[in-house]
Amino acid sequence: RVIIDHVEEHTIKLALDAGFWAGLTLYPDSKCSPARAVDMFEVYGPERLWMNSACDWGVSIPLNVPYTALELSRRGHPPDAIDRFIYRNPAEFLSQCPKFRL
Repeated sequence: RVIIDHVEEHTIKLALDAGFWAGLTLYPDSKCSPARAVDMFEVYGPERLWMNSACDWGVSIPLNVPYTALELSRRGHPPDAIDRFIYRNPAEFLSQCPKFRL
């Protein structure tokens, strides 16, 4: 029921091993790039991974989530795995709240 957001290569394993969801926040110059997100996806798989594009106080690229989907495809990941990471995982996590509707 808990997501640890802003994980990076040195913290993702801690979050997942503790049973939490791991949130990858995509930034162009810090935190996590699409390529780094795909690297972590390739190490840890899609289970309990959430990805979002930062659009806050700093430089951001709102389209980083679809750019990450393209990077996954470029690296040969099947459409079902991409759909799980990009769409079904967030839907599954948010569906824990009875008020969430798609």
